Amino acid sequence: MNMKLRALGFVLATAVFALAQEPAAAPAAEPAATEAVATEAAAENVPADASAGEAAAEPAPVEQAAPAETAEAPVAQAAEPQAAPEEPVAQAAEPAAPVAEPEEYGDMPAPVAVRGVDASARPYYDEAPAKQKKEPKSSRPTSDLVPMKFTFGGQGFLGTNTLYANDWDSDEAYNGVAWKAGLFAIFPLNEYWMGFKIGILFDHSDASASYLYGPNLNKEMSVKFKQDRISVPLLFTLKSPYSSFTVDFGAQVSIPVQDEFGFLKNDNEDDMNWEWYDMMDQYRTSPDFALLLGLTIKANRYMSFDIRYEFGFSKLYEGLPNGWRFNALTANTLLLGLSFYAF
Repeated sequence: MNMKLRALGFVLATAVFALAQEPAAAPAAEPAATEAVATEAAAENVPADASAGEAAAEPAPVEQAAPAETAEAPVAQAAEPQAAPEEPVAQAAEPAAPVAEPEEYGDMPAPVAVRGVDASARPYYDEAPAKQKKEPKSSRPTSDLVPMKFTFGGQGFLGTNTLYANDWDSDEAYNGVAWKAGLFAIFPLNEYWMGFKIGILFDHSDASASYLYGPNLNKEMSVKFKQDRISVPLLFTLKSPYSSFTVDFGAQVSIPVQDEFGFLKNDNEDDMNWEWYDMMDQYRTSPDFALLLGLTIKANRYMSFDIRYEFGFSKLYEGLPNGWRFNALTANTLLLGLSFYAF
C-alpha cells in the first residue's frame, strides 16, 4: 500500500513538475508579444482580472523548481530570450523647397520655409536685393580712331607783326598787322599720329613806330615798314590716334617780294608828307628764315581753327648808312587762322 502510494505520489509529482515547466517556457519564447500586450493594456487602463493574476503568479514556482538537475540545462536555454533584430529607423525626409510659380513671383526666388515660422507671413526677400556691381571705367578712350590721311585745302591767317632789334642792345620795336592767305597739303607719315604739312602763302605785314635820332636821341620822327613775301612753311604735325587736335612744328622760308621804308617829313601825317624808300635794291636780305610752332583744332571734317607763332632769326636789312639802326631788325608774328579741307 505504501509502495502504491509512493508510486502514485511520484507520478503526480512528475506530472506537476511537467505542467509547471510549460508556462515557464511560453513567456521565454514570445517576450515581445507579452510586452506589447502589457503595454496595450496599460494604455487602455483596463483592470487586471483574476486569471491574469494567476498567469502572472505562475512563473514563481518555476524558479523554485529549477534546482532539479535533469531539467536545469533545458530550462536555462529556453528561458534566455533572443534579442529581436533592431528595425532601422526611417529618417524623416527633408521637405523639398517649394517651386516658385512665374505668375506669383515673377523673376524673384521662391520663399524658403523655416521651421516655426509661417511662410505666408514672410516677405519675398529676407534682405534687400544686392546692388549690381558697377564695372570700373576704363581709362582708354572710347571714341573712334581718327586716321591721318592725305588732304589739301586753303587757309588764311590774321595777327600781329613785330619788328625788333635782335642785338639785345636796344628795346626798339615796331608793331603792326600781318595777314596771310594760301594753299596747303597734308601727307600722312603713318596711319594715325604723324604727318607732314607744307604750304605756300602770300604774306603781307606792316609795322610803325617813332624813330629817335640826333646826338642825344632828342629828336623823333614817325617811320613805317611795308613788306610782301612768299612764305613756304614746312611742318611736322602730330596728333593722338583718337583725336583731331594736332601740334605743328617746323621752319619757314620767306622770299621778299616788296619792302618799303618811309618816314614822315613833318608833323602832318598826310600821305603827301611821307617819303618812301625801296629797301629791296640795296638793303633787304633774301631770303629770311623763321621757326614755327602751331596748334590745329579741327571743328569738323572740312574746317579747323589754327594758331601759329613765327619766331624769326634772320636779319632783315644789311648795309644801311651809319646812323640808321635798322641793320639788326628781325620779325616775330602771332597769327590766328582758319583752314578749309577739300575732303
